[in-house]
Amino acid sequence: MDRRVQLLNVAVDIAATKTASDATISYLEEESSKVVYFLNSETLLLLEQNSTWRETVEASELVLPGTASVNRSIDQVLGHRRDSFFLESYFDAMWDYVVENGLELLIVAANESRFVSIQEHIHEKRPFLTLSGFFVTEQKESTDHIVNEINSVAPDILLVALEEKEQLELLMNYRNQMNARLILFSGNILYNKAVSEAEVPEQIQKLRIGNLYKWYRKSGRVKNFFNNIRMKFKLKQHRKDQEP
Repeated sequence: MDRRVQLLNVAVDIAATKTASDATISYLEEESSKVVYFLNSETLLLLEQNSTWRETVEASELVLPGTASVNRSIDQVLGHRRDSFFLESYFDAMWDYVVENGLELLIVAANESRFVSIQEHIHEKRPFLTLSGFFVTEQKESTDHIVNEINSVAPDILLVALEEKEQLELLMNYRNQMNARLILFSGNILYNKAVSEAEVPEQIQKLRIGNLYKWYRKSGRVKNFFNNIRMKFKLKQHRKDQEP
């Protein structure tokens, strides 16, 4: 992709949903491994402070908004509403293609709870999708161990759902050692989506605190709140600095 906009000095693709999903699917037809990185406010703040990480992410084939906050920020920087990018529709197109072509998906998650939630959420909608994976335990396996586990499977698609700093280190140090045709770095995005759409336990429903229950289960809920505020403040400051 060649149409990008700068968010906190990070180049982000402004592709619409179909353009992005079609491009991603086309990567699966190529021999070399490709990377798609999904940004949230924490990622942007980390990349702003670390030029090495920033260059590593920008070298990905696609750098896409992973949250509504980042998505809106792109339009604000552009000064107009672009053709829409819908994350859910993007992944719907991806998983449909995976099922239709009998491809294998491997998930690497930050812990067991996140792995199970993502797995169940995907399988609920795509029961015939071939999906496997593993998660980081309390012993905190080394990055070498994680890469060895990935390469023992050599999946068509690798979905990395780790904490942001872990993902960035993995991408920077092991980009060419991971044996997968397509690598999607999603962070907490798909886990939080799974939590949002999961059925609330009956006893919680009776207390009428379903929304609070889901909010509490989401990963990094407080940190994300403040990261979004910091991102918006910094973007506003950037716009002011660029005014004549």
